[in-house]
Amino acid sequence: MYDYTAALAALDQHWPTILPCLAGPVIFTYIYFTTAVRQATAEKVYVEAFFSAAFFFWHDLSFVLDYALWFGGTYSHWWFQAWWFALVGTVAFEAYLIWQVYKYGPQELWPGLSRQQFGLLLILGTFGVGAIWFLLKHGMEDDLFFVTFAITAVIPAAPWHTALMVLRKNRAGQSVTRQLCMAGNIVFLTAAFAQVSDFFLSPLYLGFAVAFTLWPLANILLI
Repeated sequence: MYDYTAALAALDQHWPTILPCLAGPVIFTYIYFTTAVRQATAEKVYVEAFFSAAFFFWHDLSFVLDYALWFGGTYSHWWFQAWWFALVGTVAFEAYLIWQVYKYGPQELWPGLSRQQFGLLLILGTFGVGAIWFLLKHGMEDDLFFVTFAITAVIPAAPWHTALMVLRKNRAGQSVTRQLCMAGNIVFLTAAFAQVSDFFLSPLYLGFAVAFTLWPLANILLI
């Protein structure tokens, strides 16, 4: 997909323009999650679909658990070290979003189950989403998490926000701010990765980037 050695060299070569592209997604991500927590607390509703929250969780947790790779290991580099510190915090947010589904979701999602049964299903489901994540991750040969960062920034989120609005038939739990953060994330990540490998300038990747920049903006029209 892309050459790891060349990608690391490109990060160093283009650091003055890549560094702002790192800061942007970190800022957007924390705005996204803090807005989600505040909104859930205010509206008493889960604001992130379970699959989305669990997919976020496994992506970020697996990156954090690869500490030895980023600090003194095979891919010891400032880009991954900076992301490691950023994602330690997001893992906590994502675990909290899963808990929000447990707190606010039973009546909406499965009213016939007891809270204990619903909680058990969430635990099993979380491990199930983890199995999907690890299969995709290892099948993509993306050791540096470049492609998976882009995918995780939007695919588990934007379509599921649309689905929540369709299923609920209202705008509960939705936020224009969070949609803008998703669009901003993919734009900044694409700007960074395009300087690292030509793959991120290919029609295949750019088609994905355009589609998932526009999807959150389309969600805004529904909010």
